[in-house]
Amino acid sequence: MRRTIIAAAILAASTSMAAAQTLTLGTNLQLNTMDPHFFNGFPAGSAHPQIFEGLTEISPSLEVKPALATAWRMIDPNTWEFELRQGVRFHDGTPFTARDIVATFARVPTVPNSPALFTPFIRPVKEVQVINDHRIRIITNTPTATLPGDVARVLLLSERDAGQSTSDFNAGRVNGTGPYRFTSWTNSDNLVIARNDAYWGGRAPWQSVTIRTIPRDPSRVAALLAGDVDAIDQVPAADKARIEADPRFRLFSGEAAVVHYIALDSARAESPFVAGRDGQPVANPLRDRRVRQALSMAIDRNAITERLMEGTATPASQFLPSSIDGTSPNLRPTPYDPARARALLAEAGFPDGFRLTLHATTDRYPKDSQIAQAIAQMWTRAGIQAQVAGVAGQVFFTEATRQAYSAFIAQYGTNEAGEGPRAVVHTYEAGRGYGNANRVRYSNPQVDALIQAAMSEIDPDKRRQKLHAAIDAAFEDVALIPVFHPAWQFAARQGLVIESRPERRFNAMMVRPQ
Repeated sequence: MRRTIIAAAILAASTSMAAAQTLTLGTNLQLNTMDPHFFNGFPAGSAHPQIFEGLTEISPSLEVKPALATAWRMIDPNTWEFELRQGVRFHDGTPFTARDIVATFARVPTVPNSPALFTPFIRPVKEVQVINDHRIRIITNTPTATLPGDVARVLLLSERDAGQSTSDFNAGRVNGTGPYRFTSWTNSDNLVIARNDAYWGGRAPWQSVTIRTIPRDPSRVAALLAGDVDAIDQVPAADKARIEADPRFRLFSGEAAVVHYIALDSARAESPFVAGRDGQPVANPLRDRRVRQALSMAIDRNAITERLMEGTATPASQFLPSSIDGTSPNLRPTPYDPARARALLAEAGFPDGFRLTLHATTDRYPKDSQIAQAIAQMWTRAGIQAQVAGVAGQVFFTEATRQAYSAFIAQYGTNEAGEGPRAVVHTYEAGRGYGNANRVRYSNPQVDALIQAAMSEIDPDKRRQKLHAAIDAAFEDVALIPVFHPAWQFAARQGLVIESRPERRFNAMMVRPQ
């Protein structure tokens, strides 16, 4: 009997230990590729760094930290030298060397059919010089003060794997240097990873991790309450009180370096989802800055953040919250003024308004459909005959990239104040990596010049001033309409701690045992 009790205790202890090393997360991020260079979007940005690494990494406080590079220095304004970490191996045992960086950087701009390439992060790179296996020099076309932070976003492949196609990665040929190894992936359903016990940075706390995609808020909360997952992201505001009152769980939150914004087709003479009040074709009114101003003034941001988002967001005036370094101190959220909006429409030659369809995702962001409906109603009260078309996230970005919409709502996240201007509002220039996320092809030569001046400035104080000027000019021209900055909301079972990050992330690297 005594031996039986001891055996049972040992079995229970080993079972508990195994469970303690297993983590299951429930997220609404829908990962649709295992190619680390296919789509510069939130799901990939969250999932892939568990498996792959860059030369540097961005800390939760948005500082640039060593990763596969241990140190770097600027030799001259156009030359950076990086010392590479020695003794690192890819998951298949291949040693990491300087040649892997050359092969990776060459691959990034060439990935076909990408909705959003990673080219902006290596835009200025002219050449990668291999000094030896563990030292490189990156030569740029222009001075680039942000290069050490930019390369954090370019995840490195082995030289051999750099020739793979996106289909190869999606078929499971996934090989990185990160703290977790790839096990399996089902498109927009789940990702399973296992601890890399040979990781240079030490063993991760979780032996096995399953990240389940659960797009619907009620289903994600139900999975947490039932114990099917250990933690969830995007906790609905309506469920926070219930979860907080349950002693089995804890809530976590954090500031988001993300803007929920509206993109407007201001480039084309005619736009596919714009018409006169009578439904007949009209010259594209979105090309007129007064119309864009009117659409922004017609939005009651306080009502959206306080009532619809229930206090889990703040009104936005630019890409990042004002607490983040590099943001312009001169901008404030556009005041709600429907009367002035109507007057501006009349000045622009549309006293009776026009028809406009606002496209939005139905499964990508918290309350994305409700927010779109609220904005359309506000526009209608200002004289625009607005309607909403909901689109599944899997389709939405492909269609937005091919300029299928006249106006759409999305989110853009960045860890550096200059990234939003160069990627979203600079004129689209594929060869130079500018305007990578400029899906409406907004273009303003004055704004372009200011962005380029800021990007090439090495002196931190001068660069900040130039960046403020570029940001101010872009939003004065209403290059896009910033609506709000969300706050990240997480919940986990007792015994777990979640370290929130400003970027849109939810992965095993953010969760640890208490």
